[in-house]
Amino acid sequence: MKTITSPWKSDFLELVSNSKKSIKITSPFVKENICDEMLSAKQTNAKLELITSFKLGNIYSGSLDIAAIEKIINQNGIVKNYSKLHSKIYLFDDKEVIISSGNLTYGGLVNNYEYGIYSNDKDLVSKISSDFNLLSKNSRTGKLDISHLEKVKEIISKIPLTESINFPNFNIESPENNYDTIEIPDNTISSSLRGWKLEVFKCINLIPNQIFTLNEINKFESQLKIVYPNNDHITDKIRQQLQYLRDLGLIEFLGNGHYRKLWK
Repeated sequence: MKTITSPWKSDFLELVSNSKKSIKITSPFVKENICDEMLSAKQTNAKLELITSFKLGNIYSGSLDIAAIEKIINQNGIVKNYSKLHSKIYLFDDKEVIISSGNLTYGGLVNNYEYGIYSNDKDLVSKISSDFNLLSKNSRTGKLDISHLEKVKEIISKIPLTESINFPNFNIESPENNYDTIEIPDNTISSSLRGWKLEVFKCINLIPNQIFTLNEINKFESQLKIVYPNNDHITDKIRQQLQYLRDLGLIEFLGNGHYRKLWK
């Protein structure tokens, strides 16, 4: 075991290039330029899986580049969304690991002062790999594809460049709960959705609180039945659309049937 301090990009890229089977990463923020270098260094047969925090606020603020996610997917990588992610784990062939404060960005690997540890201890790496796999399979973790990215691009493109996007003030007790909720014009999202996605979104928008429950959204079942009279599985469709809206970065799964809107 040894400490890893900034800059550590060369350490990272060397481990990437030496990985023969797998590279597993958790990082809330991801930038295109460092992903380009990572993908260039990666061996063709090494499977890349990234878990990130795919939220509209992260994308709009520039902390998370859609282009980076797109390139990973287009090179047969797997990208998943766990909205409450904060960890930064870098696993190589399930044999070596870096745990760092640094995101998968130039700031995280080069410019900022970041600190972490490297280890090839078999038991420790095995435990971290197991934890990664559990997170990957977690019910709150969704898999992204190109259709998600295209839809988010459409939504982002409709936010007026001159519009002032208001990020709420920090709540001292839980600043992370407010940082990624953004205020945008009412029709920015709805004008980009169609069918079931739009109808469920409109129901969510009618709930006044930022945090809502599955019971609250299920109360709109009769309203949705009017729109889709031939569908006998309304509650199943609601759950399905909630998962889709999560993977567009629009809502966050809080667990136990609770959700949070990431827009105002």
